[in-house]
Amino acid sequence: MASLVNTAGMQRMLSQRITKDYLFLGKQIRAGKARRQMQGSVALLLNNHDVLKQSVTDQRIKDMLGEIDPLLEKLVAITDAPYAKHSGATMLELSEALLELNHAVVLELEKQQAVKTVQAVNVAGRQRMLSQRIAMFYAAHQAGLKSDATVSQMRGAVEEFEKAHAGLSANPINTDEISRELKGVENLWKTIRGYFTGEMEKSYPVTAFVTTDDIMKRMNKITLLYVKAHWSANKQ
Repeated sequence: MASLVNTAGMQRMLSQRITKDYLFLGKQIRAGKARRQMQGSVALLLNNHDVLKQSVTDQRIKDMLGEIDPLLEKLVAITDAPYAKHSGATMLELSEALLELNHAVVLELEKQQAVKTVQAVNVAGRQRMLSQRIAMFYAAHQAGLKSDATVSQMRGAVEEFEKAHAGLSANPINTDEISRELKGVENLWKTIRGYFTGEMEKSYPVTAFVTTDDIMKRMNKITLLYVKAHWSANKQ
């Protein structure tokens, strides 16, 4: 169950990461890496979706996964074509729909085994997503897609990220390794937080791109450590 929560949680992150990379690609910010990252994330998104469809038995979850199918087809069609600014707006809409459905899948899976270790897997996995969601809205602003709605959504994502980080840092099940990794995330976040809150007059897109990816990678490691903690707890 913890592995399925991790996989479904990763889908939330990938929906944001792909759109972020698409927008950075359009602005030619780390274009080569953005394209490779986007293509790899699309492949992983599709593979994870197939794994979930083959693994879950609950009909309600199967129905949710079925709703995701046409959205994935549309996403693949856009990412396979050359960048177009109007498609950037469509990608933002797709990312919202995919996030909503994949988060619903995570919550349904979590209900089936609502123990602290599985909850930690969900929260840590959501932090992966939020790091990319924040970067996605930042990239949207760089691409000329800034609006009151995207500003509000980015600020909301920042608040969610910081609140969840504080909760994870205080989690009594944390091992020394988890606490150390969380501290690393905190240090990275401090260097770029002002980019997204308006506290810094100037920001650097490449730094935002690289640092949010570093945060995502650390949060992915932390999520897997929580999966490991879940397995250990169930063996006892």
